[in-house]
Amino acid sequence: MSGKLLTKYKKYFSVLLTLFLALPLMGQSLLVERAESTVVINRDNLVRAKAEALKDAKGQAIMQAVARYLAYNSMVSLDPLLQIHFFENPDDYIESIRVISERNTEDLSEFTINIETRIFQSRIISAFRKLGLPSLDERVPFRDYYLIYNAENEFRQNEYLTKILEQLDTRLKPYRIRTKNIIVKKNFLPLKAGMKARLNLLKRNHQEQTDKNSLPLLELKSSKIADGNDPQKHKLKTELIFWSPENSITDSPTIIASATDLMPYSSEQIDSIIPQLLDRLILNWTPVLKKALTFNAGREIKVKIKFIGLNGPHEEQMLVKTLFQNNPRWKNLRLETISSSIVTYTSLYLGDKDKMLKEFVLPHDSQFQISEIKWENNYLVVNVSWHELIASLEPYFTLDEVNDIGDETAENNLPIPEFQVPLSPFKQTYSLPLTSTVYDNIRHRGDSTLFMIISNKKNESYEEKNLIKITWNRLGPTHLRPKLTIYDHNRKRVKGYLLKRKKHFSFQYLLPEGNDAFYLKISDEIGFLEGVAGSYQSFRYFLTVN
Repeated sequence: MSGKLLTKYKKYFSVLLTLFLALPLMGQSLLVERAESTVVINRDNLVRAKAEALKDAKGQAIMQAVARYLAYNSMVSLDPLLQIHFFENPDDYIESIRVISERNTEDLSEFTINIETRIFQSRIISAFRKLGLPSLDERVPFRDYYLIYNAENEFRQNEYLTKILEQLDTRLKPYRIRTKNIIVKKNFLPLKAGMKARLNLLKRNHQEQTDKNSLPLLELKSSKIADGNDPQKHKLKTELIFWSPENSITDSPTIIASATDLMPYSSEQIDSIIPQLLDRLILNWTPVLKKALTFNAGREIKVKIKFIGLNGPHEEQMLVKTLFQNNPRWKNLRLETISSSIVTYTSLYLGDKDKMLKEFVLPHDSQFQISEIKWENNYLVVNVSWHELIASLEPYFTLDEVNDIGDETAENNLPIPEFQVPLSPFKQTYSLPLTSTVYDNIRHRGDSTLFMIISNKKNESYEEKNLIKITWNRLGPTHLRPKLTIYDHNRKRVKGYLLKRKKHFSFQYLLPEGNDAFYLKISDEIGFLEGVAGSYQSFRYFLTVN
């Protein structure tokens, strides 16, 4: 990845963070983005330079809008795909443009334009759907796939094999795809061998699996073919194939979708061409991935689910987000009953009943552990326990260039934060030390941040030790209604404060005797409302604990 590309995307994400994830939503369905572009004026052709600068600025604005919905690493790894669909065709997404300023140098060497664009939010989301890409807000869990790596001997050498699989994994991660790799170690497996040969390969490599076709099957093929124009030269042919999971016993090929790319090849280039190879392949692989991602669509089974071991609504909400939220195999999840440790749901599952247990796999960094899962009296019973994961805050970096933060800090004599909440699609519980200040951005109505605070005061009386002062300061305008909620050491709700239109709020909390920790949640009073957008549907704040 070039230094220029990394610098470009760092610029996009810097804009998002410093202008609280770019400029706010304006109107029900329009995103407002600003961008600036400077181009060289060649041969005193100012008209052409203006056109080039405007096109580049529009592309930058669109990419900033796209960066609202994708993580930084995803933007980098899918750059060729995003460039084609967004940067090169900005007018498909722009509702209107306002030129803020334009200027050229006195010697007519450079021209600069600064624009403000209004971008159709719905068209950005629609493009994501067409590409099969989930957005940050969708919180789609990782889905497991078998990946057969089928290559000629030259491309099975360890160094080449490791690099191509690692870089393929990086490019599949934005689609929330995780692969279980199967290497064809001896003879090249021809396509005409069909699905049966692939299933036999899975059987030899995964003896513990009773259902060898429980996961969708992808195949990456690498082969060398002669150049038709010059027999002394060769081309590297790479294919990504999705095999049908339906016809598992046929000897004929059951390829549902495939993507192919050819590029010049020599053995001396075998390492350097891998990123080029995959970057070219992803331009054509959208139909393959969309087929793979929806292979179970249309088969719905009504399921009753019982969770045992949840201690409260916070844990229940976290578990639902982890297992179900925007998982394409689950539809119409409905809460049926809730009691002290038992929660039941009904849902529709897209797939076979005997494959359902494999859906309840938690990510390695999950705050839950599943001890047992079984069928009992027509219920799928899942025993879970809470596994507390405390994440660290990031050091706060100076945002002096952002006037509203700097001015408000100085005007109201606010402390400079030591920490900030990481910019991540999956927020965790963050440890907030005493006598410190943290900066955070609640990015939308359904967003929230949970802090754990531990009293480490020693050699003091009970009241002195456990009396915690909390100060909250909102930065800038908002149309939300911030809420602060306190939970005890078991995450049981203690008290809530509706901050409404207040910009400053301070109170003291006395920890119960024998407890050294409590939790503090910052959120919107109402929470997520479908279809609600508009300006200032977010807020920023400083939080200080003493």
